[in-house]
Amino acid sequence: MRRAPLAMLGAGIAAVLVGCAVLVFTVNDYLGHPLAISSTSGRTVFKDADGQLVSYDLFEPGAGPILIIAGGVLVFASLFLLAVLWRGKPVSGRGWRSRIR
Repeated sequence: MRRAPLAMLGAGIAAVLVGCAVLVFTVNDYLGHPLAISSTSGRTVFKDADGQLVSYDLFEPGAGPILIIAGGVLVFASLFLLAVLWRGKPVSGRGWRSRIR
């Protein structure tokens, strides 16, 4: 019965990691391809790290944040299920009630 929550935990962690990788790739790709500067485009012009003038369209994050949120929900749900299904260490033997008091 504990295999399903552990599989959910693994899938959730994998989804979070993949979502972070997708988001990093998207930001890197966005910053790596500035658009041509035009006075009629209405885009804001910035100076990059090299001092060049660059212009960008609005940033669209893509599927990265959705994967991160879905993975976070899976991690939370799997940890909740593991907590519900967890059984403590059984106490057995003679005189165990006297040790509790």
